[in-house]
Amino acid sequence: MRIPLYIELKGKKIVVIGGGGVGTSRAKKFLNYGANVVVISLDFSDELKELEKEGKVELVYGDAKNVDFLERYVKDAFMVVVAVGSKKVNEVVERLSKKYKFLKNFANDAEKTEVVVPFEGEVEGIKIAVTTEGKSGVVARIVRDKILEMVKSDRETINLLKAMDFFKKYMKEEDVPVDIRMKMYFAISSDEKFLELVKSGKVEDAKAYAVNFLREYLSGERDLDESKTRIQF
Repeated sequence: MRIPLYIELKGKKIVVIGGGGVGTSRAKKFLNYGANVVVISLDFSDELKELEKEGKVELVYGDAKNVDFLERYVKDAFMVVVAVGSKKVNEVVERLSKKYKFLKNFANDAEKTEVVVPFEGEVEGIKIAVTTEGKSGVVARIVRDKILEMVKSDRETINLLKAMDFFKKYMKEEDVPVDIRMKMYFAISSDEKFLELVKSGKVEDAKAYAVNFLREYLSGERDLDESKTRIQF
């Protein structure tokens, strides 16, 4: 079973097999996240050739069905992406992945792929990723767009994120013990006064209220409703 994760790609080697439309799209995506991208193909899009001229991507001419040839490039890869329709290439990559333990993304086989590349988006620090795991990319894109529009129109949630982000960083800077920080996250996010400030757009006032809320708790001036401080992930 697959689990949704966000993974740091900066500096990691990604090998993309296929220099056409899908390969170009995947290569650009991983480049944007700081990966070192190598594209292997018998033909390359003009866009990839331009990226190579700019020194952003390495293009390698060759047949990925050749095991010995491909092995030289994937043995130190973090992930290998197959963006061609060849089942033979899938088989070769599958075999090499068992030997070198890299992740594999089959753009041509939703059932056998190990890594799914979702449709993604971001609104003021809130990131979303949507996939139907191969059932329909069109539907996944529609769902992604609907979620983005919903978040964009929800200023209260965006204000809440800004206030909570500040409060989290503040507590870490003040070396507040982790067990108290965890309690505070849930206690403040359910506090009526805090939420009213957030709802009315008074983010700076909400930040100040949260800091005072913490100080009162640490000094013993404020008790917490334990039912509202349980970890809820």
